[in-house]
Amino acid sequence: MNVFEEVKQNVTVRQAAELYGFKPNRSGLIRCIFHNDGTPSMKVDRRYYCFGCGCTGDVIDFTAQFFGLKPREAALKLADDFGISYGNRARDSPKIGKKSLVKEKGKTPETDWKTECARLTKAYLDYRTLLLEWKECYAPKTPEEEWDGHFVTALRELGIVEYYLDILLFGDEEDKKMIVKEKGKEVEKIERKCKGEGRFAGDGADGGCGCHKGDSIPSGGDKSGNRQRDDAELYDRAPGRPAPERESEI
Repeated sequence: MNVFEEVKQNVTVRQAAELYGFKPNRSGLIRCIFHNDGTPSMKVDRRYYCFGCGCTGDVIDFTAQFFGLKPREAALKLADDFGISYGNRARDSPKIGKKSLVKEKGKTPETDWKTECARLTKAYLDYRTLLLEWKECYAPKTPEEEWDGHFVTALRELGIVEYYLDILLFGDEEDKKMIVKEKGKEVEKIERKCKGEGRFAGDGADGGCGCHKGDSIPSGGDKSGNRQRDDAELYDRAPGRPAPERESEI
């Protein structure tokens, strides 16, 4: 497949928007990049649609508009930022001249860590989306209801994942390299978890997030653990909490 097909198949508008600094609200809305938007009116998911001005498009259209690029340039940028391989990469990439084609056969340490950083960032963005779905789908309906393992995992993991994403998206180069070195080996496990759970495994029959009560409890879930419930609740509510000391399950 060419770069356009690979990018559209592997990256959603929401993922690109989050990578480039947008924070969609609970309804998946951000401020429209096509007009002076007073309140968030652009819905971002696999594609985008603005309820204010009516503009719509895919992830390449979104990136081209946001950075002022041509469609091909936007597609190549997305491929580089998300570590996506595609056919004829050497021929298509504007960063590669004829003199450098021989060198491109082997990755340099610099390009290698940046590719791993982009892959890890995408994995954590997917995992964050999954945890938000668990937090909503499996939240107890009454104070007396026993906490589901998915809900406990979401409370415990969200803060850790968002901390890693802050570094991967906005940290300096040394901090990013540190996270890639420490967490890069877990990226395949994260990707498998996201593909096997939540909306990444298919939406539910009601069009929701696809997770339901009665699913198997993820590792670390404690259906009777009052202590774990209390720890997760305190951790989730702590204002301005520093970098978490506990290790993520992933």
